[in-house]
Amino acid sequence: MSLALIFRTRKKKTTTELPNANTESPSSLEPVIKNRINSGTHRLNFEKVLTLPNFLSISRLVLLPLILFFIATAQNITALVLMFISWLTDALDGYIARKTNQVSDLGKILDHFVDKIWVGTILVTLVLMKNFPIWLAGLVIFRDILIVFGAAIVLQKRNVILSSNILGKITGFFFAVIMVVYLLPNTILIKIKLQGILIYIIALLIFATFLNYAWVFIKVIRSNHQRA
Repeated sequence: MSLALIFRTRKKKTTTELPNANTESPSSLEPVIKNRINSGTHRLNFEKVLTLPNFLSISRLVLLPLILFFIATAQNITALVLMFISWLTDALDGYIARKTNQVSDLGKILDHFVDKIWVGTILVTLVLMKNFPIWLAGLVIFRDILIVFGAAIVLQKRNVILSSNILGKITGFFFAVIMVVYLLPNTILIKIKLQGILIYIIALLIFATFLNYAWVFIKVIRSNHQRA
């Protein structure tokens, strides 16, 4: 047998062992595709999960126990420094996500989830340690629970993520201001006046934001239902 014949025979055997996507039918390729998936060659893409904005959001949760500890031990200045760092990361994560094209659904959900936990736990600590009005903290937490449940329903039924609007951002700003005021030294006379004013402003904002989120919730449900 000549070398040319041997070469043609081996080449023919080799080509018949590998399926050709251009000639084989889809049904014959299914076992090959399933085998590749099951063998671990098909992997999830974590590039949109492991992003800097998401790490910044998670960093607020990492700082939270330290903030609670310093509030509980009356180290208010240290607690305020860490709180300002947390607020800075809250502002940066959205900015960086938009500038670097890393905005993701996970990032939006994570940011809102962290904010609700962060505000709620600090308010509870202020109630226990700094005589923060328990009724106001209860209103904030109750509102946030309703917002989370409503957002979850919209996400499940309509696949829409509700984002915070300007009214929600204003409310978050006043949350931050009243936290700072309650951690200021008692020797500052204006502190008492600010506390009274901020309490009623925040109470009104809680009511307004709840109505706003309820209106947005109903609007999204109805609009998607009409399109369907």
